[in-house]
Amino acid sequence: MKWQALLAAFLFLATGLFASAQIQVSAQTQRSYFLLYERIDLLVTLTNIGATDLILDNNEHRPWLSFMVMGQSVGQNYLPVHRERESNFNSLTLKVGETKTLRVNITPLFGIRAEGNYRVSAVIDLPGEGQIVSDAVPFSVQKGRVVASHLHTVESEQRTYSLVRFSPSSDETRLYLRVEAPDENVVYANLALGDLAASTDPDFLFDPQGQVHVLQPSSMGTYLYSRTDADGKVEDQRIFKAIPEQPRPRLTKLDDGSVIVQGGLEQDPNTPREKLSDTQMAGKTAASPPAPAP
Repeated sequence: MKWQALLAAFLFLATGLFASAQIQVSAQTQRSYFLLYERIDLLVTLTNIGATDLILDNNEHRPWLSFMVMGQSVGQNYLPVHRERESNFNSLTLKVGETKTLRVNITPLFGIRAEGNYRVSAVIDLPGEGQIVSDAVPFSVQKGRVVASHLHTVESEQRTYSLVRFSPSSDETRLYLRVEAPDENVVYANLALGDLAASTDPDFLFDPQGQVHVLQPSSMGTYLYSRTDADGKVEDQRIFKAIPEQPRPRLTKLDDGSVIVQGGLEQDPNTPREKLSDTQMAGKTAASPPAPAP
């Protein structure tokens, strides 16, 4: 059995070397740290270094592009992460000398359910010739810090809505909205709303339609308002400026349950952020979008 394993390894390397004469593959992420359940994009770069044009296509239900994800265990060893679904990509043609880069979200493909260190490699399958595996790309997954969390019922389903503070790098902090149904083991959304200042926690309210309203301090005297649907999809975002010697902008719920931003000045998105529009209103500003023009 030992010699069979060695022979298989030799054949794998041999076919890989042969295939490497046709194409080069590399992979990278745009940053090293990701929030748990966040979208993790892998940039896969392919170059045809052969003498003929190359068509990459799925063959006998085997995808031409797949991935290997390894997670670091307690014993510091890297073990395979469970694949939850197969990747499915359209065919791709590479002319001689041509380079193309694909952006692939690997989060829905693998069961990355815990914080820790991971490695991911892209795998190109050339039928009859072998596989080419890119160098492993390291990245880390972290939980972040939950600053607010609420249970809310959506069509008889209990969902947890959480605001999570997370720093993807040493010089920035972002606020994420996570929407999940723990009983169903489903994460509907886990997206960055925007930058978050360290001084003040965000406001967080629901309206009668089940929409989520968040007002977060994004920098000194500046607040970012976001409105999402029940699944966490952003429907509106606006910027508000604090007014000197007046209370800061706050989310307020009216008697009918609707949510408004009270205080501050809304900044016109079509003007530079350091200037305020002459047409902005102070005081109460409706958080819902303006009515469409007739």
